[in-house]
Formats: sequence, C-alpha cells, structure tokens
Amino acid sequence: MRERFGGGGAAGGVAAGRRGPRKPSPEVCGPVDAAIRPGDVPAGRRVFLAGAGLVAVGGASGAGAGIAAWLGASAEGPTARTATPAGPGAYAASVVFRAAPSARIVALTVDDGPTREWTPQVLAILRRHGARATFFRVGARALAAPDLVVQTAEAGHEQGNHTWAHDDLTQHDEAFDLGTLERTHELLANLTGRPPALCRPPHGRIDSVGLAVCAGLHYGVTLWSHHVTGSNPRGGVDTILRLASPGSIVLAHDGGPEPNASLMRQLDRLVASMTDAGYSFVTVSELLAASA
Repeated sequence: MRERFGGGGAAGGVAAGRRGPRKPSPEVCGPVDAAIRPGDVPAGRRVFLAGAGLVAVGGASGAGAGIAAWLGASAEGPTARTATPAGPGAYAASVVFRAAPSARIVALTVDDGPTREWTPQVLAILRRHGARATFFRVGARALAAPDLVVQTAEAGHEQGNHTWAHDDLTQHDEAFDLGTLERTHELLANLTGRPPALCRPPHGRIDSVGLAVCAGLHYGVTLWSHHVTGSNPRGGVDTILRLASPGSIVLAHDGGPEPNASLMRQLDRLVASMTDAGYSFVTVSELLAASA
C-alpha cells in the first residue's frame, strides 16, 4: 500500500577534509550512561538550541593553534561561551539538519549504539529493504561491541562520531570536547579503516566551543529534521510519512533508553513505506554530496 508524502525544507552544508587525530588522555571521558538532566541546562540555552537551524564557525587551524573558551555566568544565556581561535589559517564547521537534493533520497540516522539487542535488528530492517543509514556511535559502546561496528561498516553503512560517553559538548571545555571526539574517532577509524567525517552532538547541543573543535577535526555536524521516538514511534512515523520530502534527515536510536520492540516495528514500516513511495535511503554523506 502506497502512502502519500508532502512537505518542503531548507538546505544545509557539509565540511570536507581531515587531519590526523591526536591521542587524548584516557581519563577525559565519564561513564557512558551518565545523564544530563534538563534542569542542568539553562532554559534560555534550551530554547535557543531547539530553534537553531543552520550555524557555522570560523577560526584557525594548524600545529600550535589553540582555542580559549571564556565561560560566562549562566544568566548570560546561550552566548556565554565564546570560542576564541588563535593561529594562522582558517576553517569552518557546517551544521545541517536537512538537505535539498533533486533526487528522492532521504537519510536515516541511528544514534547511541551499538548494542547487542537493537543494532542487529536495525541492520536486518535496512538489509530487508536495501537501505543504507548513518550510525552515530558512542565510543564506549563501540569498544564493547567492535564486531557490530565492523559488521555495520561492511554492510555499506556510514559511521559517525557521537562522543565517547554521550557527552554533552556544551557542558565541558575545549580540551574535554576534543578528547571525547578524538578518542571515538581513533576507535572507529581503526575498526573500519575509514575515519568518520561527521559528528552528531549528543542531545543536539553544540555551541561555539564544540563547533570550533569540530572545525579543527574537519567534521560536518549533523542534526535532524524528523525524529522517531521510542515513546511514540507510530505517531512519529505517521508524521514523517506525511511531511517528509527529499533531503529529510530522520533520527532514531539503537542504544540508550529509546529502542524497544515497537520502535523496531515502526522503523520497518517507515523504511518500507517510503521505499514503496519511490524514496531511497542513503547515508548522510551521500545525501549531502547529492545536494551540493
């Protein structure tokens, strides 16, 4: 049965290139299941980040370049943290929440894994429908299940960086942000033979300090335009089938508290219905390349 689709959207950007990662100190990352409570983040920042669509940061790169983060009082709102790059050269980090390709293609992104219970089920759904996806990996979980990372990459799916321990990049300084991303970067590159080119900040939270770190790593930052939650997966899929259009980026999970049997059934319905309607599921990098 064919389902109807509608909607529109805006275009985003992508960063290219790579430099070799530095070795972070092993103690920079906390427990993988440490939670950030909503009350820990100022209301003004939550409103600002929820409404943000497309942002970019400029700065400097090269050996000896540094970033000094000024931490103002929380009452100053989302602009309290300012990254101040120093050194020669220039770089930029692009943030995208959807793209604008001419073809009927969309990207499914899967966060917080890998996990033994849910990652194989997501892979089976994608294999059944001939779809590709981008998996944003938590480094500590990838270390615990390296075979799932290898299996996912060998099936043609993209691996992205989701920090080592699902760390909120807005709650730490530049050295910590760099360490949690580089540690995950090195692990994924070693496991798959291909370094990640994309970062998704946990909770979708990023500010100028995190953006400056991503710029130095030559990461594109990927957010999302649609979300299938574990609490209401049927409603989420119904909304996507009604509003999705070429260039949509869909968020789902194979780790953390979100995945459940109902979410897996609805992900299968989503991929099957959109494929039947003429859409193809591609990786985020493929989506961005088709939108350039």
